[in-house]
Amino acid sequence: MIQHSPSMDSVVRCLVNDSRLEIMLVRIVKCTADSFSMSVEYQVTATGPVGSVVDAMLVDLVYLDRPFGKVQLPQTKTRFNGTDVHFYDQTIHVTDMSIWLQLLSDLTHKEKLVYHLRNGEAHLKGPFGTTAQCGYNKDIHVLGMNGLPVLIKDVDREERKVTLTMRNLSTFELDYGPTVFEIQEGGGKGQWRTIARLKGDFFTKRGEFHVALEVETVSLDGEIDHAQGGEVKEGGMRPAAKTLGLDAEKTYHFQGVGTDKEGAWTNEAIKFIRSPILLTERFISLY
Repeated sequence: MIQHSPSMDSVVRCLVNDSRLEIMLVRIVKCTADSFSMSVEYQVTATGPVGSVVDAMLVDLVYLDRPFGKVQLPQTKTRFNGTDVHFYDQTIHVTDMSIWLQLLSDLTHKEKLVYHLRNGEAHLKGPFGTTAQCGYNKDIHVLGMNGLPVLIKDVDREERKVTLTMRNLSTFELDYGPTVFEIQEGGGKGQWRTIARLKGDFFTKRGEFHVALEVETVSLDGEIDHAQGGEVKEGGMRPAAKTLGLDAEKTYHFQGVGTDKEGAWTNEAIKFIRSPILLTERFISLY
């Protein structure tokens, strides 16, 4: 039930019905078994011609009609031309891990998705000492990562490192810390064969970003080969690469396996990353 003076009608109506919250950045770090630290930058627009002050409030974070945590929104001074708002390093305690992981899975794979702020209690201060109180609920429309496209940018054979270029179309950034990936080749009946393991720090950044990872090649019998391949033969292909049937024209998959944060939810979330990848001739020369 809305309680306010008549002069605040338009302010409340615009905040409740018309205002939009546009996310510019969500950065997630310090992930544990049931929490993370979140920094958010966003814009509040379409709040109407009359400015007001909306006090800080606690709201539920909701996805697919299920709450998974709470976040404290800071005090906001609305303006007719929009307002930039931010908060940094707020600890979020996950109350429903399954729906939080579902959100992360959809964020990784989908082009667009919607989550929600629910059950807020907004206290507003308007011109000339007017005040109002109303419920606050907002739908948050965001872009997804759309599969997190990846390609091999460079290979250092001496250091046995590969630099990947990845493209994150969303506004979410997530620090997984030290992470293990595999490059996998499809087999019969849905089976996958690992041809390489890659290790290093992984932090998804907005837009195009680069990731440097150490490479361990894997032989046909599943053994890790720390040494460089044998003598180059037959058009530049090493014997090991030929035995494995590696082909720069074939599509492989870049698969998240796990992180070094024991017990953290990132160990499950990293597995959502499964992106097509093409091997370069230089990468194949590692075998």
